[in-house]
Amino acid sequence: MAIRVKCRHCKTEMGHLSGQSALQHGRVKQIREEFAEEFFTQDEEGTLTVSSICEHCEKSLRDNPNYYAIQKWIQ
Repeated sequence: MAIRVKCRHCKTEMGHLSGQSALQHGRVKQIREEFAEEFFTQDEEGTLTVSSICEHCEKSLRDNPNYYAIQKWIQ
C-alpha cells in the first residue's frame, strides 16, 4: 500500500511513500480508524490518500478567514 498526501483545497501532492515504506508506519492504521471519513480515501490499487492543507492554502485561509464559510473557494 502506498500513501499520498494531497491538499484538500488545491489538490497539490505534498508527499508520497512507496508501498514498502508505508508498511513500516504501523500507526497509519490506528490514525486511519479515528479519522477515516474526513481525511482518508483508498483507491482500487490500495493507495491511501491523506487529505491535508498545503502551506499556500493555509496562508490564504489565515489571510482570508471568510474562506472557511465557502465550500469551494479555489476555482
